Amino acid sequence: MKKGFLKAMGSLLVTTSILIGCSSDAEELEGSSADYYELNNEIEDIGDILGEHEIVILGESTHWSSEIAKQKVDLIDYLAEEHGFNKLFLETGDSEFNYYKESGLPIIEGINHLYQQEMFEKYWDGKTEGIRALPMDWSPNFTDNRSTSISVLEKNIVDEISEYDLELAEEFKRSEFALRDWFSKGVHQGKKVGYFERPTDIYEDITSQSFFGDLTSETKNYILSRQDNIEKYYSKISFEDGAASYNDYREIGMSEKVLEQMESNDKAIVWVANLHSNYDVTSIEYTNETYVEDKMNERVESLGALLRESEHSVYNVGLFHNEADNYELLPEDYATPRSEADETLEGYIGNRVQKNVFIDFATSDFIEENQYTVYWAGYYDYRMVPQEQFDGLIYIDHIKE
Repeated sequence: MKKGFLKAMGSLLVTTSILIGCSSDAEELEGSSADYYELNNEIEDIGDILGEHEIVILGESTHWSSEIAKQKVDLIDYLAEEHGFNKLFLETGDSEFNYYKESGLPIIEGINHLYQQEMFEKYWDGKTEGIRALPMDWSPNFTDNRSTSISVLEKNIVDEISEYDLELAEEFKRSEFALRDWFSKGVHQGKKVGYFERPTDIYEDITSQSFFGDLTSETKNYILSRQDNIEKYYSKISFEDGAASYNDYREIGMSEKVLEQMESNDKAIVWVANLHSNYDVTSIEYTNETYVEDKMNERVESLGALLRESEHSVYNVGLFHNEADNYELLPEDYATPRSEADETLEGYIGNRVQKNVFIDFATSDFIEENQYTVYWAGYYDYRMVPQEQFDGLIYIDHIKE
């Protein structure tokens, strides 16, 4: 009897110990909120992490989703209101942006397609939300994405210069087209078409004229901006060997323009694609044939790394989405299926949580530190280790538009 009783008590103690241990582990796991934060319900916790920094980079895995843009806008508005962020840098050309802004013409004419959505209107004057949009790119904007299109900007400047020198105005128009044509064929069409140089430096010719001081301030600033961008960036790249040099100077230019516009006590958000914000592009394996053709594997510069090397405290957030029903900002129907393989970053996260979440790598080991296949717009694949490229990430489980 005694022997049986002790055996039973021993079993009970072991079982109780196991249950207590399991209960303790479960409570610890349940209380470990640092694994991830729900994007919509725990924005205060996310803000506390991001708000400690002077520059927050908000990446994205497609420029074509209004749903992703809305998620980012909600976070930006919170950071502006609660943590004092006052500048929002956008991936759009500064020459065109500043002309339309200064002239009072509709800013929508001078910005990239992504930012033409109504949700961005509140950022143009910087008064509505306390945060003001600024350009950080040097590459040209095209009306309707066609290099042959004549923008309101170009027509206005041609008309203005024509009042003083008709021949100079026509040469300005030809030079603007030559630059856009060279750029669009080199970058967007993959054609190696030589150089954009004209027989004369039209921008220098215009600034040296006696009438230059009589032009409107927006026209003068546009010409000076274009001239400066040509000297610093356009003239440094060639498409004879693909887009390798362009890829690097794009990063250099955007980082310089962000830092040039940062003043004392500023706090900035940088809105950019993931492929610009990566910290270590040399460790990324670009596997998609488009990336291989564009010589992305030869990249050595990135906006994220260049900003991290500055005097500012930087937090870099990558953003990745899983399945998509439709990309609203594309003219044609386009959808991507759900990633379910653990070998993909989207599948690895999506197999464990079907929510929109933020993950901080400094406090969370939710994602194993491995190399994963990741996607741009659900289609263009490349491979990388997330923790090497970002300080944290946002995961969007399912986008409908």
